[in-house]
Amino acid sequence: MRLKRRTLDKLKDQHTTVISEGIQLKGEMKGTHTIILYGEFKGTIRLSGMVLVGRTGRIKGEIDADNVIIEGEVEGKITATEKVEIRDGGKYRGDILAASVLVSQKAVFEANVKMRVEGEEPSVGRFTEKRGAQLDQE
Repeated sequence: MRLKRRTLDKLKDQHTTVISEGIQLKGEMKGTHTIILYGEFKGTIRLSGMVLVGRTGRIKGEIDADNVIIEGEVEGKITATEKVEIRDGGKYRGDILAASVLVSQKAVFEANVKMRVEGEEPSVGRFTEKRGAQLDQE
């Protein structure tokens, strides 16, 4: 993967950390920004931001963040204050506590889900991933 200086500067300005394929980490991550993971992580992630697990990314452990997007593989517990989205090719096994959960029809999903919304009906959506497509809400 080759990143240009402008791309790196833009990610830095957006407060985004990218963990590349081939990197293996173990332990605890805390912060207030976005993490994009293409490598492997075992442990706990606590963010007031977004965790995006790319197609080559793998996480085994616990994630506590505002939003979690899975395109790779995740096993463990997810707590999201806003949304968990499992996209085409994404694989998830574990427990989810979130305000909204979206699962692509082409995702692998083995989970116990609890919806957490204060004072309103929880949002459960289904979708077929397409660029620019509308979300079907039920």
